[in-house]
Amino acid sequence: MTATRDSGPAPAPDRDPDFIRELVLLNDLDLSPEDIALVHREALRVLRPVIDTAHLDAYSDDVWPPEALVSYEQLLTLGAEAPADGRRSGRDDPGMGIDIDVRDDEQFGVLLDLAPLTINAEARQGDRQILSANGSGTSLWLAVTREQERELLARLGVLGIATSVLADAPRRRRRGLWRGQRSRRPGRPGRPR
Repeated sequence: MTATRDSGPAPAPDRDPDFIRELVLLNDLDLSPEDIALVHREALRVLRPVIDTAHLDAYSDDVWPPEALVSYEQLLTLGAEAPADGRRSGRDDPGMGIDIDVRDDEQFGVLLDLAPLTINAEARQGDRQILSANGSGTSLWLAVTREQERELLARLGVLGIATSVLADAPRRRRRGLWRGQRSRRPGRPGRPR
C-alpha cells in the first residue's frame, strides 16, 4: 500500500471499487458449446450498462447455426444500412465491425446471439476496451470491476456453470486496453505488448 501526503494510504486493489480485473475464459475445461455461449452472453449482460460502443463481425469460422440465422440476417441489414446513413464508407467491408447500439434491445439481442459465434466482437466503455470475443467462441477477454465480477460469477452459478471457467488474464494479455492506451515494451519502440 502506498501513501500520499493528501489522501493517506491508497486502498488495496481488492478493496478499491474502481479496480479493474482482466478475466479470460478458460477453454481447456470441457465446456459444452452451449455453456461457452452462456458465459459470453452473461458477460455481455453484466457489462451492458457501461458499454458505450460495440462492434460485431458477420463472419464465423463455422456455419451459422439455424437458431442464429435471424440475428445474422439482422446484422447483415445493419451492416448494409451503415454506408447509406453515412456511418461507414461504402468501401468498407459491410460484414466487418458493424456497430451495435446496446441500448436498443433488438440490436443487443443480435449481439447476444452472435458474439459467441463470430470471429470478432468488441465492446468499449469510452476509449477502454472492456470485452473481446473472437475465434468463433474460443476466446473471451473482459475487464470488470469487482462488483461486475461478483455479478457475473453469481449469474454463472445460477446457470450451473463453475465459476472457475474464468481466470485472471495472463500477463502477456494484459495490454492496458481497458486503460485506453497501448502499452510498449522497453527497448522496442512502436511494438505493442
